[in-house]
Amino acid sequence: MEFESSDELISSIATNVMKCLMRCGLFEKLDGLLSPEDTSIPAQRCDGTYKLSESILVAAGFDRAELDDIFGVLQSKGGNCDCEVLYNVAETNRLKASYWRGRAAKQIVRAPHIPPSRPN
Repeated sequence: MEFESSDELISSIATNVMKCLMRCGLFEKLDGLLSPEDTSIPAQRCDGTYKLSESILVAAGFDRAELDDIFGVLQSKGGNCDCEVLYNVAETNRLKASYWRGRAAKQIVRAPHIPPSRPN
């Protein structure tokens, strides 16, 4: 099967990629890092990259080529970094629920991304 564009490729693999991400528990594990159920555990902050997602996926056995496909699918669904994977791609999670509880109470609860460090 030949694809005319990367968008066609991403579209053709998206359903199966999402099944694999659900099976390996990416969304639950990422939520556990960004919005731990145990409030005594400090939440990690999104730095505007896929650093946390990548570590979860590598530990689950995905290789670099697979990661490129996975991140292409996540980007096509509005997940352009770790927190956006939860806000825009995952159906339900604590991070998204906390955000909307805060919005409903007229509080700002979504922490901005930490800018990636830049070499001097």
